[in-house]
Amino acid sequence: MNEYDRLYRLLSYELAQAKAQLKKLEDELRVFPDSGRSIVIKQIKGKLYYYMQWRENGGVRWKYLCAVCPGAVCEEETRVQYAKDLAAQKKEQESVICHLENILHGLQKERAKEKTVEDYFFEVFWKDEITARVHVQGSRVKVSRFSDHPLKQLFASRSMTRHQLNHIFEMRCWDRNRADIQDILKGLGLSEYNPREIVRKTHGISYNDFIWFRFPGERLTAEDVLMR
Repeated sequence: MNEYDRLYRLLSYELAQAKAQLKKLEDELRVFPDSGRSIVIKQIKGKLYYYMQWRENGGVRWKYLCAVCPGAVCEEETRVQYAKDLAAQKKEQESVICHLENILHGLQKERAKEKTVEDYFFEVFWKDEITARVHVQGSRVKVSRFSDHPLKQLFASRSMTRHQLNHIFEMRCWDRNRADIQDILKGLGLSEYNPREIVRKTHGISYNDFIWFRFPGERLTAEDVLMR
């Protein structure tokens, strides 16, 4: 199971739990439907009375409770506050569900994108000595290393993700923020900064070492590609 699958299953479980909690809150709110109500005091003919107030059908409604005296509406106050707390929890749970659904949707898009990305392989040389063969399959990258010499070997691990491999590619490219990068890309026949496509054109060569990449179908030697 890859990283996407593990994360997707975990978030799917959390989403199911959040939806179950939301249903529980909605069921409780049906029993305590007073979240939109408040207790007010109205003065009528010089006397004070407690009323329950709420909005309904575009207007304000009231329900008489009792004359004002200490603790007379304690139960009603407790019920209204409890309903408001439930409504606040419901709103928070809906926000959590929305957030989880957005993350899962993004993961689905990433998984679908990875499935459409081609599998490929390439070889890594130090001068004319092969040091690694790299197989990219799905979301995983497998590296067969033929040298452990620190100056000849790019890969510290025999397994990585496409994202990690792309980072290695980018280290063999020009800085994406240099002022003339668009001119350089245009000279390579590229319309955007894509590290993999750049190293396909440049073979990943660098002034700092003798490492280069050979892609399938290329009849090349170090003399053909190295600058020194």
